[in-house]
Amino acid sequence: MQNQETAFITPPKVELEELKNLFIQLCTKTCNLKCKHCYIKKNPYKNEEDFIPLEKVKQSLMFIKNQKLNSIYLTGGEPLMHPDFNQILRMCLKISDTTVMSNGVMINDKKARFLRKIDDESQFETIYRISLDSTDELENDALRGRGSFRKALVAIMSLLKYEFNPIISVVNYKNRDKKEIFEEFQSYFAKKDFEIDDINLKIIPYFPENDNREINFPDIINTKKLDCATSRVVSRNGIYACPILSDDYRARLGSSLDDCSRINYLDCEKCCVCAFSNQKIQINDWM
Repeated sequence: MQNQETAFITPPKVELEELKNLFIQLCTKTCNLKCKHCYIKKNPYKNEEDFIPLEKVKQSLMFIKNQKLNSIYLTGGEPLMHPDFNQILRMCLKISDTTVMSNGVMINDKKARFLRKIDDESQFETIYRISLDSTDELENDALRGRGSFRKALVAIMSLLKYEFNPIISVVNYKNRDKKEIFEEFQSYFAKKDFEIDDINLKIIPYFPENDNREINFPDIINTKKLDCATSRVVSRNGIYACPILSDDYRARLGSSLDDCSRINYLDCEKCCVCAFSNQKIQINDWM
């Protein structure tokens, strides 16, 4: 009987040449919505609290305070649920422009007015990205939960009232044509005196929760188009290459920013979605 050798294929690697974008995952599974298409696996029958300790946020910001970042991203779960959110936002705005990635449920007129006050105290800018997957209320709520459409709409209009320029974050759940999605949102918000341009709409590919696709990459990968080429994620459980993979052990690069690996291997199924999309999935396009 002949010996058979097993062939191991080394996955593509991406090296971090310069840290330009820092994601701080204020929580992972803590959220006030239970979206059907969320890439973070949650227990559908109970609420979980997994907030990152404030001290870990402070240590991470201290490490990068002298670096020239494009932006800090506060993400989750729902980042506004963190008990120290206001303090964390103020700390981030001392270092860089800061993007808050929220479902908008906790942002109303009063909260938007308070957030404007925080922004005015800083020389840097706060950018709010609000999740809204359809201009049809029933279609959106079927994915994100009853009432989520109206609450997101209140958040967007409240932020506009206090002179923010919100970004609408759309998960392309049905893999529709991007131009069609853009025109749909542009037409809808024009009726509300919100003129949407390319900056105000971020269309994100859908990442199936149980994605068992074969790991297969294009022959040529432009690593500059991948989030992990210029960013790192600080979470409660360590440092990760990408916010989409912040609960996947294969993407964990270390325990802290000062000892994490600068090389990330694209060995996760969801990495294929990024490689084929030819766009930055989470990072703001103009940064």
